[in-house]
Amino acid sequence: MADEQVLNTQKWLNKTYGSISTFDKCPENGKTGWPTIYSLIEGLQIELGVEHDEISPNFGDKTTQLYDEKATPKLINGYKGNLVYLIQGAFWCKGITPGGFDGEYSDYTRKAVLELQGDAGFDPDGTLNAMWAKALFDMSAFVLVPGGDKKVRELQQKLNKKYHSYFGILPCDGIYQRDTNTALIYALQSAEGMKVGEANGVYGPGTTEKTPTLKEGDTGDFVEILQDALYVNGFDPKTDHINEFDASVSGAVLKFKQFMAITPANSIADLSVMKGLLSSAGDTKRSASGADTATQLSQAQIQTLVQNGIHTVGRYLTGSVGTGDNKRDKFLTFEELQNLFSAGLSVFPIYQDGGWDQSYFTSSQGSSDAQVAGKTATDLSIPVGTLIYFAVDVDIQDGDIDATVIPYFESVSDGLKGFGYQVGIYGTRNICQRVMDKGFATLAFVSDMSTGYSGNLGFRMPSNWAFDQFNELSIGSGEGALDIDKVALSSRDIGFTGFADDKIQKARKKLIPLGELMPILKTPILGTVSFDQEKMISVPPYNIYVQLKESADINPDKGDNVIQISNGKISSDLTKALTKFYGIIVLPLELKELRFKLYEDIASKIQMGSIKVIAAKRHEEPDVGVQITYKYCPTDGTKVALEWQVQIYLRRDTVISTQPKDVDAYNTLLKLSQGVDGAAAGLNLIRGLEAFSGMSLQQSEVICTAITAGGIIAVFGAAMLLVAAV
Repeated sequence: MADEQVLNTQKWLNKTYGSISTFDKCPENGKTGWPTIYSLIEGLQIELGVEHDEISPNFGDKTTQLYDEKATPKLINGYKGNLVYLIQGAFWCKGITPGGFDGEYSDYTRKAVLELQGDAGFDPDGTLNAMWAKALFDMSAFVLVPGGDKKVRELQQKLNKKYHSYFGILPCDGIYQRDTNTALIYALQSAEGMKVGEANGVYGPGTTEKTPTLKEGDTGDFVEILQDALYVNGFDPKTDHINEFDASVSGAVLKFKQFMAITPANSIADLSVMKGLLSSAGDTKRSASGADTATQLSQAQIQTLVQNGIHTVGRYLTGSVGTGDNKRDKFLTFEELQNLFSAGLSVFPIYQDGGWDQSYFTSSQGSSDAQVAGKTATDLSIPVGTLIYFAVDVDIQDGDIDATVIPYFESVSDGLKGFGYQVGIYGTRNICQRVMDKGFATLAFVSDMSTGYSGNLGFRMPSNWAFDQFNELSIGSGEGALDIDKVALSSRDIGFTGFADDKIQKARKKLIPLGELMPILKTPILGTVSFDQEKMISVPPYNIYVQLKESADINPDKGDNVIQISNGKISSDLTKALTKFYGIIVLPLELKELRFKLYEDIASKIQMGSIKVIAAKRHEEPDVGVQITYKYCPTDGTKVALEWQVQIYLRRDTVISTQPKDVDAYNTLLKLSQGVDGAAAGLNLIRGLEAFSGMSLQQSEVICTAITAGGIIAVFGAAMLLVAAV
């Protein structure tokens, strides 16, 4: 929505300075934005006497000096002039009312200054010197913005008040960002004894050398900085004791170390903790058992990896590195894989045949890359279900991600499904999280080594990180010498340790689409099954047991607890039963449509076969679960059917310990999974099917929201129980 006073400001700027050829006119649309701020800065420079051919949209050192010399002394009640118009216009753009737009400095103007200073965390004095003018002539927000965190804003205000002499005025919008990250490093450098001019806001060798080791019982500024750094990284110490390293801080430190795979996993805040909280690479001298390299590895180089404690290595599927005489192949070979497996190493594949500049990332390029990566992985007999990490090796700004990286990965995700592989992403913290939030990548290989990238500064480590690249170095000697990047491992992805069995490959390819439809069953669960070997996978709050079998009975199963599928469609009898059922219970239309679509989509993936639903009980599980057997009948003339059996058990104890507010909703879901004696034929089938889909759709947007809110699922379950009793 246009703002009248902002529009007045824009018109005044263009009218007053528009005839100057070097002045950048602003749009006259009533909307605050950088073009208007730039025009205000250039107008200010003109009023301060800067030569017209030297003006620029930057409030730099010269503007700062001239402002304090020529402007600050004039700003008293009654002063009139263009300088005041500019100040009033900047306040209107900031969303603070200066009383009018009349070019006169008044009590209203001073009140606006007091408001700005208070919002920034200061004890206001009403003096608009250059430090405050620089904050005013800027797009920085000083009030809590949508998505902002009140405690982060309070931290930003505190940093401003205590350390502004180091860095000026920090935005106070509640968003943890680059400026907040840098300010925390300045605070650490100040605590280490660095003076203004010596400290630089970069976690370099000097800061590293002076970083203390903190433990429970310690107090002081270092502890307060640790508490703040833990909070902005998502590890709230939840303590009321500022400056005190108490048991709550110890717990937060331990959780951070465990999350970042820092060893030893204890509650001591050493360099690996403090630097890990404030710099994406963290302590680059810490140990790691992973690496990535663009070198085609010889047996001697593989032994170097083993001798250096590396057991997981990232390798490129295609391409070359270097130019001219230094150009060499980097692509993974079958022989290299054999040698790696023989040495006991696992491998995670990386795809990068570009991705060094922003223009590379288009939807069409994503489709092309998915085909190349998928075919190459298949030709190398890489097991289906393996994650392939597609690289974004450039610092794309946050505002440009939606138009570049997102459509690229959407196409990669669509294109790779047919090969049965999963999509991983390599890039900055922000890029990785943004793509995973969209559902176009499963896990992240984070380029934390690029500490200066905007996508790493002020961004938390993605919750679903698999690999953390944090340092580059050379290891080995002679024929065993090679360059590697050190990579920390989270154990979310262990790579692959052998070639695919062709029969298993084909079977898993059929199962992959089920994981796409029901996120909780997504590979790597599908990627770990083998014939006649049951696997248990914990996906809190569920325990899931999966087993893959072959059957000589090539016909769909029959019975009241069976859904038959033919030509990609569920039987008409079940369709009628579901229609009748959904006509009885009261549910949001969105949930009804979601359920119907799920069953239709599953049928389209199986094509010919059946789904058998029964209650399940195991001695190691305290409650009844649901078992579903997906049967794929052959349509190609072969004489063997494929059966995939899945048992899912809700762990109520896990819910109580981790999600106590959701216990009622989960209790209802648990009841729903149990059959009712004497129920009408087919009703227990629907109950079991609905309970299973409610659990397996846990990570989808609608169901996840419903379960965590404890609302819709509870109503849904109650309605189910009511129908069963009729």
